[in-house]
Amino acid sequence: MQLSLSHLGYLPNGPKTLTLLAEGAEDLPDTLPFFLRQNCLRLPSKTPQPAGFSERFPAPYDLMKGHLGPVPSSAVFYKGELRRTNTRWGRFWQADFSNFTTPGSYQIETDSQISPPFAIRERLYDRIILGYLAFLKAQRCGCAVFGVHAACHLDDGILDVDGSPHDAAGGWHDAGDFRKWLAFTLPHIEALLSIREHCEEDLQEEGYASDALLEELRWGNRFFHRMIAASGQVYEDVAGGRAPAGSKLSYEHDWWFENHPGCFGDASDNRWTDNIALSGDERTVRTTYNPLVQWSFVQMQARAALHLSANEARECAAMAKRAANYGTRRGHDGRTLFLAAELRARLEMRILPEADDDAGPLLAVAQRLLDRQVRHKDGLAGFFLEEETAKDAFRSIAFAAEPVFALLRLWELRSRFDSDALAKQARTAVIDYVERYLLADSTSNPFSLTPYGVYPNPPHPKRQLFRNAGAGYGVRTFMHPFNAQGIVHGTSSVLMAHAHLLARGAALLDRPQWRPAAERLLHWCFGHNTCNRSLFTGIGYRQPVGYSFRIPQLPEAMFVGFVGRPDDTPYLEESTAIEWNTLEYWSVPYQQAAQAAVWLRG
Repeated sequence: MQLSLSHLGYLPNGPKTLTLLAEGAEDLPDTLPFFLRQNCLRLPSKTPQPAGFSERFPAPYDLMKGHLGPVPSSAVFYKGELRRTNTRWGRFWQADFSNFTTPGSYQIETDSQISPPFAIRERLYDRIILGYLAFLKAQRCGCAVFGVHAACHLDDGILDVDGSPHDAAGGWHDAGDFRKWLAFTLPHIEALLSIREHCEEDLQEEGYASDALLEELRWGNRFFHRMIAASGQVYEDVAGGRAPAGSKLSYEHDWWFENHPGCFGDASDNRWTDNIALSGDERTVRTTYNPLVQWSFVQMQARAALHLSANEARECAAMAKRAANYGTRRGHDGRTLFLAAELRARLEMRILPEADDDAGPLLAVAQRLLDRQVRHKDGLAGFFLEEETAKDAFRSIAFAAEPVFALLRLWELRSRFDSDALAKQARTAVIDYVERYLLADSTSNPFSLTPYGVYPNPPHPKRQLFRNAGAGYGVRTFMHPFNAQGIVHGTSSVLMAHAHLLARGAALLDRPQWRPAAERLLHWCFGHNTCNRSLFTGIGYRQPVGYSFRIPQLPEAMFVGFVGRPDDTPYLEESTAIEWNTLEYWSVPYQQAAQAAVWLRG
């Protein structure tokens, strides 16, 4: 039995939900009283005290045995009632205590259980930003990180095409391993700049070194600048691996899975090296063309150019233009993720001092993306198709909300181009996605989780559950486990992308009613979930054992999180039988969580 809530805590005026997880004790009454009290000061118990102890110093053993005695009103700040609710995930006892707003440090106690400690205070989510910055520094590659690892991979790498040396040292490891995927690490630039734009003054006033954010950005960006060829093509990754020996998987047909590149890559380059160039153990630089990486590079260089010194800014702007020209010439297959990446990049290019006056390509790609949105009258609506036809809907493990972020940015930068009608379309599209898709489906489960994705043609429908989304479509809260590659990936990245979108959209579109939904998604990852476990290693309590392939523990990391069983109920591995699908540390959800925290500051 567990009493589950957000281990970090709550904003004073934010939503606050408590859940009793009572598996094996389902004979409990329909209602149960709970008491909110000062952290660490337990309520009186009826348990007899052994001889030799006193009221001042009671016996420190078996503290959860027995029952509560009479509860003095002076010891309780708030009293409420948990009510039994039957859901598609089983039976829970839940309570809402959002109307308690007094700042402080608390625990909640019932007759049978005590919650983890939590706080109620303003700027509570700044702790996410602090953790993210510590995690990112620990992920540095090409240098020693004090307390984490010695200097590593100074000899990265060799080109996959001919084995010739190519300086690809530096950057950041992406996850609980040593691989450097540009698709997943380039967005650190956006996260760092969002923090700088909204929080830098507070960071400096409260002890964070001045210019530290830009120094972290420079560390990653020096590596990114090494990953663009003279032609303007941006290389895809360092040490990403290849198809496992004996596998029929190929780059051409299987590299992309649920809009996630490289899932099948093996661990052949996920290793330490001797740090000596040309010794023979260098890791491989993948030179394949990935339009997502190409346009993400453009976006991040254009963003960085507005924050760095004049010389650095000119270099970033020049690289952005070179990469954009290459991406334009090379083109892509028009999938929704690539359209979103191209739109976001072209929008950021509009802000550069020497921006191209021709907004035609930007407007064209924006319209193509808008045309992908599903506008059903009944059932869920506002989500996007993967292509022009309804063969499949857009879903993504790592980039769940990218089409909507691009359209929200279009609305934000509408003064940079002349098309009020298109800007209004973009605004409406964002609202429909949030209100007719995310929020509409979040009512389907007891923790208000937003959906993983929609399926026009649900795969293996007899083996796994798809709820009715209307118009013959199915929908799941978690990824479908029976799929082409047999990968069951945790959804922290999806939930944190939605939290970021909800928080950002609430501010930019004047939709304050979206904020509570963003906070509830953060609360799930802070422990208000079906296991009462925090999915942040440095925040909260009862964390699972993380999957970190070469360095068993990483400071301030975030887990990929819960997967879904075939019946679309949540599962998290809680043993020490470490499983990457739910337990790997990963940068993507933390990037998104940090940006959600930025926008929830008000």
